Amino acid sequence: QQYPYADLWSLSWDFRFQNIIREIIDVAPDIVCLQEVQADHYESHLYNAMHDAGYEGVYKQKTRQAMGLTGKVDGCALFWRRTKFHLSESYSIEFNELAQRQVTQGMGLHARSEEGANLLNKLSKDNVAQLVVLELAQATRNDRLNNQVCIANTHLYSNKDCPDVKLWQTLHLLQELETFVMARGTNLPLMICGDFNSTPDSAVYDLLSRQTVHPGHPDVNIPEEHGPNVLPDAMNITHSHMLGSVYNAVLGEEPRYTNYTSQFRGVLDYMWYTTQNLRPLSAATVPDEGVILRHGEALPNTQYSSDHIMQISDMQIVSGGVRPP
Repeated sequence: QQYPYADLWSLSWDFRFQNIIREIIDVAPDIVCLQEVQADHYESHLYNAMHDAGYEGVYKQKTRQAMGLTGKVDGCALFWRRTKFHLSESYSIEFNELAQRQVTQGMGLHARSEEGANLLNKLSKDNVAQLVVLELAQATRNDRLNNQVCIANTHLYSNKDCPDVKLWQTLHLLQELETFVMARGTNLPLMICGDFNSTPDSAVYDLLSRQTVHPGHPDVNIPEEHGPNVLPDAMNITHSHMLGSVYNAVLGEEPRYTNYTSQFRGVLDYMWYTTQNLRPLSAATVPDEGVILRHGEALPNTQYSSDHIMQISDMQIVSGGVRPP
C-alpha cells in the first residue's frame, strides 16, 4: 500500500478520475500535460471525458511491454483545446531507443557485449517523452510561423539513487529538441513540461536552467559501485536552448513542493519555456500545507487525487521573438 494514510475508497479509480477531471475542467486550460496515466484508463475514461470537454489529445505509453497486464502500464498524455489549436505535428521519444542508438552507433559497442549490455541495462528505464507542434486555430497562412508552439511532455526516471540516468535523459531530450527545432529553421516557441523527478539542487535543474553542469556536481561524479559511467565529460553536458522555469520567473522561486507525500515533500515538476519567444504572465500558487492537511495526512487525499500538485500558468507568445524584459 503506497499511501497507507489515505482512505481506501478515495484511492479507487472511479473516485480519483472524477476528482482529477473536475480539477482540470475547473482550470479550463488550453493545453494539458499529464504523466503517470495508465494506458487502459486513458482509453476507457480520460480521452472520452477530455474530448467531451472540448479537447483533442495524444498518448504515449512507457516502453515496458512485459510489466503486468496489457493496459496497466502508464505513460504521458497531452491534450489541447480544439477551438484554440490545431495539431500540426506529433512525435514521441523513447529513451530506451536513444540509449540503444548511443551505445551501438555513438560508442560503436555491440549491444550484447559486456560493456554494451551494462550500459543499456543502466539506461533502459522505459521512460518516454511526447512532442507536438500546435498551431493557433485562427492563424492565417501568412503568419503561421508566428502562431505555432512546440510542447514537450515527459516523465523521467524516478529512482532517487540514479541522478546520472536522469541527467542523461534530460541531456538527450534537449538534444532531440534542438535537432527538431533547428530542422524547422524557425523561431519556434518551446515548452518542456513534466515530472523530472529532480529537485532544484540537482544537475538536471542546472542543465535546464543554466545550459551547463558544474564538473564538481555530485550528480556527475557517481561512485563506481553504482554501475558504469553513462555521462560524457561535464564540459560536453550542454545545450543551446535559453530556458526559464515558469514558476521561478513569475514568483521569484520554485514552489515549496509539487509532490507531497508522507515520504517526500519537494519540487519534482516544472514547466520550462524558451525565453526569447515566450513570456509567462502568471503562475498559480500551490495549496498551503494547511489546505492539504485539512483533507488528510498528505497527498493523495479526498480533495486532491494525485500526489503531485497541478502547475498552472498563462503564457504569451512573443511576436517576432523579442526577448522579454
